[in-house]
Amino acid sequence: MMRTFLENLVVQKIKELGRAEAAEFFEVTDLRVAQWENGSKPISLSAVERVFSPDLFQTQLQEAQWSGKKMMLCLPWYKQVHPMTVWSLMSMWDRSSMGALTRSGDAFVAHARNAIAVDFLKSGVEWSLWIDDDVIPPCGNAGWFQRKTRWNWMPDKFAGVHTVNRLLSHGKSLVGGLYFGRSEEGKPMYAEGANDPREAAFARTAPVNVIKPTRWVATGCLLIHRQVFVDMSKKFPHLDNNWFTSSEHDLRHDVDEILKAGNLPGNEIVGLLRSAMDKTNANSKLGYGEDVQFSIRAAAAGHQPHIDLGVVCAHVGGVAYGPHNTVPR
Repeated sequence: MMRTFLENLVVQKIKELGRAEAAEFFEVTDLRVAQWENGSKPISLSAVERVFSPDLFQTQLQEAQWSGKKMMLCLPWYKQVHPMTVWSLMSMWDRSSMGALTRSGDAFVAHARNAIAVDFLKSGVEWSLWIDDDVIPPCGNAGWFQRKTRWNWMPDKFAGVHTVNRLLSHGKSLVGGLYFGRSEEGKPMYAEGANDPREAAFARTAPVNVIKPTRWVATGCLLIHRQVFVDMSKKFPHLDNNWFTSSEHDLRHDVDEILKAGNLPGNEIVGLLRSAMDKTNANSKLGYGEDVQFSIRAAAAGHQPHIDLGVVCAHVGGVAYGPHNTVPR
């Protein structure tokens, strides 16, 4: 049997390790190793790469640590998706434990999120992980994440985080990973980080083992329990499954309450309307983005949003933006 030089490297490695250890090294079955050795199956390119450049594969992928399908990947992707986003999700993918929902071609991302959320609730799955098409979450492979993001400064402990496992481990119904705006001075994408310079400076020390409550957390990497949607619908029946859509739901609710009250004195009606407007300006004005609005509604429905500063995701633009992509003034 004639083999190429590179194929012979793989066969030599199999003989050196033995079939059982070789299967672990190449991350395939014992049968596939035997087929490569006897020539009944062609040797894969990835196997050659593992022998030729073993340093690329020193960090083993961490497996998701649960049984039974309880996680839905929710992917509101418009058109193009960054390849590193796809690779990261494929690395975390556990077919026996995860489903996936996506919606493409909808330029209004709130529509896409709402449509996916409806299907998620119909599925009966307990948890949903929302990943945007330009966000790269750590996937359990430190070396790959550091190379692809060029974040050589990130410690292996955090670069090798398995985003699904870590976010689930907190037991929070609403918790997001940290990422930054896609510019050299992009802000941390959670409420306090975006609005308080001192908090922003702290966020730029990430990754750190800190999970903290926040007024809102962005939806680019966000774990949501199904009960969040259920309780939000009970709290805000006017939403009609538009959980992510920006709307003045407080004003709508309070106006309905005023109308139910019947013939109130004019000055009392004016006072109630002013109070309703104040509440709307604080919590549900139309200028809020869909991620801000969603978190505020979730908190009002009893689900406190949290940010995990130990799950640091890359936000892909001209570079992989993160904690160190800042230009001091």
